[in-house]
Amino acid sequence: MDLKDFNDRWQKARLSAIEQVLQNPEQSGMTRVLPLALREEHLLGSTPAEKKDEVLRAVFLNSRKLAQSFSQHQGLLFEIQDFQLLVQQSGIPCFQGLWESRNNALVLTRGACSYASEARDFACTYWREALDGLVMGLGEEERSARHGCSRVDGGACVDVLFVEANPAPGKSVRYGAIPPMLVEDLEQIKEQFTTSMKTEVEFVGYSAGTLYFHFPKGTSCGSGAIYTSALLSKIQTKHPYIQLQDISPRAVLGVES
Repeated sequence: MDLKDFNDRWQKARLSAIEQVLQNPEQSGMTRVLPLALREEHLLGSTPAEKKDEVLRAVFLNSRKLAQSFSQHQGLLFEIQDFQLLVQQSGIPCFQGLWESRNNALVLTRGACSYASEARDFACTYWREALDGLVMGLGEEERSARHGCSRVDGGACVDVLFVEANPAPGKSVRYGAIPPMLVEDLEQIKEQFTTSMKTEVEFVGYSAGTLYFHFPKGTSCGSGAIYTSALLSKIQTKHPYIQLQDISPRAVLGVES
């Protein structure tokens, strides 16, 4: 496999994703002659707030589509070591740093960088979505996850490539460890929540400002939203930057057999 050729194709797919969403990005003379990498950085920095979610979705889909097409054409699937080699050779700042093997996973740790600094953590999320799409398209049970982001929580940037199928709740390496500064507060909130709402909650991990949780005994659709809102209110009283994501399985309704 020609890694340089594939990375070039991936770069063009990402740029296409941004331009599909922006439709008519500003075309100054300087922008038109920029190398593709600098053009991508420029467009990330100039993406309006109302278009950011669309760009993230588009770059994920374009990355996955390219990867799936390549996988089908070449008749191969990547393992996590292959993804490591691919992104190392890409030259993308988000994927350069110290790689370590841990528990059937590869962990990339790096410090803060100045890439597209005006885009703030949007640039970080953009690369997370691009990598996620690539891994889902070229892998089988391989997945990627971001455990830390310096632009969100001030710590190290941490990305994880791993293999996982049907993990037990709370055992997934998809989720990073809950920071020590949150553990005591969350235990108190958990007790208060159980007492006031009469339902149990379990915190399973943390990733770049997002706290993952589930209700072990389950909830109805309506009560789940109420419980989640109440839980978020309690947490954001002390930690206003925290967002919640419920990992509880959801029933699929309205599907005809």
